[in-house]
Amino acid sequence: MNRVTKISAWLAIGLFITSALAIFPAAAAAQTLDISIESETGGSPPGELVLTDPSGDRTGPEARDIHLRNPMSGLYNLRVIGRKTGTYTLYLKAYTESGSTSDVRFPHMSIKSGEVHHYQANFSAEGPKLDVRRTRVTTE
Repeated sequence: MNRVTKISAWLAIGLFITSALAIFPAAAAAQTLDISIESETGGSPPGELVLTDPSGDRTGPEARDIHLRNPMSGLYNLRVIGRKTGTYTLYLKAYTESGSTSDVRFPHMSIKSGEVHHYQANFSAEGPKLDVRRTRVTTE
């Protein structure tokens, strides 16, 4: 095999791995829990994310995404804190090591500046299983 053939072979292998990870994101990591918020009108989301895990540890405020590797099973408390009036979509997706997924989406959620939307996410690593509900709306 000449040098060009070897480089071409390695390039093909690299492209295959990259495309596989794009199609199957769970293959890139062990178990993950991803939470993201997007504006429905474009631009920055109207709220920020704050997540408290079952042990009481808090992540955030985050402007767009929270990514947890190897999350523990249990009840997570999520708050979307309104920074401006707008409409958002909230996405939650869990991946297992085997590539199984569970996802929940809350589209067309209207929020005002100073409002806080409270969600409870019950996550089980087996399956995975993700059960999410909005529990209440308060103000800061």
